[in-house]
Amino acid sequence: MMDMIRIAVDGNDALIAHRFAAAPDRRRGRSVIVGPATAVAQSHYFKFCAYLAEQGFDVLTFDYRGVAQSKLRPIRDYRDIGFSAWAEQDYPTVIEHMHALHPGQPLYIVGHSVGGWMPGATRASHRIDGLLGVAALSAYWPLMARPHRYGHWLTWNTVVPVTTALLGYWPGWAGLKTDLSKALGTEFAQWAQLPGFLFDAPQFDARGNAAKFSGHLRLLQIDDDAWGTPEAVSALQPHYPNAASNVMENLKPADFGLKHIGHLNFFRSQYRDTLWPHALARRDEARALGGAGRRQRARGARNQRW
Repeated sequence: MMDMIRIAVDGNDALIAHRFAAAPDRRRGRSVIVGPATAVAQSHYFKFCAYLAEQGFDVLTFDYRGVAQSKLRPIRDYRDIGFSAWAEQDYPTVIEHMHALHPGQPLYIVGHSVGGWMPGATRASHRIDGLLGVAALSAYWPLMARPHRYGHWLTWNTVVPVTTALLGYWPGWAGLKTDLSKALGTEFAQWAQLPGFLFDAPQFDARGNAAKFSGHLRLLQIDDDAWGTPEAVSALQPHYPNAASNVMENLKPADFGLKHIGHLNFFRSQYRDTLWPHALARRDEARALGGAGRRQRARGARNQRW
């Protein structure tokens, strides 16, 4: 069953989320937040969320402020809401809301792109038991595949500064196919030119927050993702020195009988029987999202699943 909820953020603001109750006969007593990519609506993940609920998890997904159902006013009105606001306010608020809904349950995050690289660097990082990053990466432009990286350099140095200055927002036709806030475009352009990406960002203490993450970290690097090269994905790992485990796994489409996965396709329902079960699997103690709380995980949980 899916329920829409409105979550208050930063005083008078709000974001829209949906929760999916665990199947009563398969309840695991574990919570999962599915964190979207930058310009991808939460509806893209609904079938994946329902799949997790069928497996016994209590699940929530949401739209960041200024995106899809959480764009509650004109995009220009979100001019100051960028990545740093999402990291400092949106994600921590959703994490705390999920803990309030299911007190005492371990909380895991399945994050797509920004949804995977952001939560462990927020002030709520210590509240996360495990993080599975799907196509989560450092967007420092030289780490992307050639010639793809050069288009990004051009976007960050010309297209974003010009369009945001002229229009007061970052138009979809000049970037990610969805109109986004001026602050988001400006911060993305700034961070993508920093070797540490968000960990070098001046707006908040991403390094300090990531150092407080003590859950399991598992990063799925997709072989045909031009953004998320092995170098771009593995660049995140050193910033989590206190993670209980810290693993990057390469997914090759051919290993699943597929021709293509790319940056955006993992969560499409056509992969329910191929990629989705792999997200649940835990094949040794270094896998990210264990089946128990932090104390049990510290003792190791070989061959466990969520």
